[in-house]
Amino acid sequence: NGQTVEKGIGFPTCISVNECVCHNSPLESEAASQAPLADGDVVKIDLGVHIDGFIAVVAHSLIVGSTASPEAPQDGPLGNIFTAAHVCSEVATKMVRSGNTNIQVSAALKQVAETYGVNLVAGTLSHQMKRYVIDGNKVILLREETESKVDECSLEMNEVYAMDVALSTGEGKPRESEQRNTVFKRAVDKSYRLKMRASRYLFNEVNSKFPTLPFTLRAFEDERQARMGVVECLKHDLVHAYPALYERPGDIVVHFKFTLLLLPSGTVRITGVPVNPATFTTDKTPDEATAAILSQSSKKKKRKPKKKKAAAEE
Repeated sequence: NGQTVEKGIGFPTCISVNECVCHNSPLESEAASQAPLADGDVVKIDLGVHIDGFIAVVAHSLIVGSTASPEAPQDGPLGNIFTAAHVCSEVATKMVRSGNTNIQVSAALKQVAETYGVNLVAGTLSHQMKRYVIDGNKVILLREETESKVDECSLEMNEVYAMDVALSTGEGKPRESEQRNTVFKRAVDKSYRLKMRASRYLFNEVNSKFPTLPFTLRAFEDERQARMGVVECLKHDLVHAYPALYERPGDIVVHFKFTLLLLPSGTVRITGVPVNPATFTTDKTPDEATAAILSQSSKKKKRKPKKKKAAAEE
């Protein structure tokens, strides 16, 4: 509309394979240590962008070398978990609407996972997003645990949510790996006078380019300085780390993420690659409650304007 906006900036792109759940974003110098992809690998691509602070995020899962089609759909454990992830995504899109609560959304997703015999990944949070804020106070918890609970809240008109759906054939309780953390986020409420030159270099770059949103060490021209500098920043809580999380070897993790807008006309999904459910097959079917949710329309019906009374009737 002729307005001036800041340059759009991309978030860290994370490529997670097989049992890796998220936040795998290796540095260029460490790329050789990453195992090459092979046919049958499940790859999750997770990224985000913003323009002038208005954020959109997305994640998609795919099978390397897959030629699945409606004529020859993917079956077995892969077919089952991809179908479950697709159904969860559709249920979330229907349930994240004005008037519902975060607890209702979590309960509906739990039912889908139980029906398909897979586990929701613990620790996965879907946040409300605002301008320059990727992790707002309103949260939809994918899987409730004793140690991880959130306050109940109502979803309201004109809100934006980053909906995260992650499922596993394993326990759904990922663990941190020993690999180097490369994805971080500035802790805006912390301050400290850094001692090391490398630390000051990193911190100045972060404040200039990534003051509120996640970043990767790959984004800095001097990778060596960035690796050194982030250590002191972490020690004094100036940045938060996003560690790479893993299920057990042999487990399959599928991840979809998309951005939802709660508009007066209904909920709109503005990011995400369309999934053709006919390319996957399973022997499971949605339960009655899930089927009822899937049959709902994400759009609100427009009310017909009332006809004016005729002059003679008046």
